[in-house]
Amino acid sequence: MLRQPKSVSKKEKYEFVKEVIKMLNMKEYADAVVGVPGEGLNVEQRKLLTIGVELAAKPKLLLFLDEPTSGLDSQSSWAICSFLRKLANAGQAILCTVHQPSAILFQEFDRLLFLAKGGKTVYFGNIGYNSQTMLDYFESKGARKCGKEENPAEYLLEIGNSGSNSEGKDWHTVWEESEEHAAVETEIDRILAEKQTEKIAGEDDPNSQAEFAMPFRYQAQEVTYRVFQQYWRMPSYIFAKFMLGIAAGLFIGFSFFNANDTLAGVQEVIFAVFLLTTIFSTLVQQASINKTSGA
Repeated sequence: MLRQPKSVSKKEKYEFVKEVIKMLNMKEYADAVVGVPGEGLNVEQRKLLTIGVELAAKPKLLLFLDEPTSGLDSQSSWAICSFLRKLANAGQAILCTVHQPSAILFQEFDRLLFLAKGGKTVYFGNIGYNSQTMLDYFESKGARKCGKEENPAEYLLEIGNSGSNSEGKDWHTVWEESEEHAAVETEIDRILAEKQTEKIAGEDDPNSQAEFAMPFRYQAQEVTYRVFQQYWRMPSYIFAKFMLGIAAGLFIGFSFFNANDTLAGVQEVIFAVFLLTTIFSTLVQQASINKTSGA
């Protein structure tokens, strides 16, 4: 509701969400409560939900994903990567981080940005069929040959940890001096020059420069509804807050019961009002610790 602009009607937003749910094969648990780890949705379903939330926002340029396969078994990881492959084939640009993928999962990616310690670039370019394009680059720069049964991702990590090639050159320096790096720089300059001559679509529209997609009034409305919905699902927490409020009110009321009309009595009433404002403001901010069952 809050990720797409006001110009998109609520009906359109809900219809698109339904399409995303269908795309992710989440119909069976579309109305389920997410819950806490160990209860509610499992890890794979939570990953799909996170991806679905981003897709529901209709990203125009990139879909950012941070380690979409972490915490998943091989079958679930393959399901996630296969879905991302379908999105990429449909024209959606995807940028994601991944740590030590299997050889099969590694082949699902088109391009690789390989960073060494300190965020230094070691390689940026196409992976190629069976990772051959990437492997040819490293082998031509002094790295050992990758074995046929070896995982290319683990091979890359080994190279990155070694720090230098057979000639003793740092891999980052090797990349900086390579033709591939020069080609990337040329392409970046071309894209920047091309974009500078183009008029950005919608730059005259004040809504396109807004910090958030929806106005503050709609944000407050949706967030308030969500908070009350969350409270409704925690009856023990709400009951405890009500009881604390009643107990505090009774304590203050009986403490200053039958205050007279003298100056001292007026001061007591004012002090009672002060206690009410200070005590109830702290009661509203009571936190509840959610305990999860151990696996």
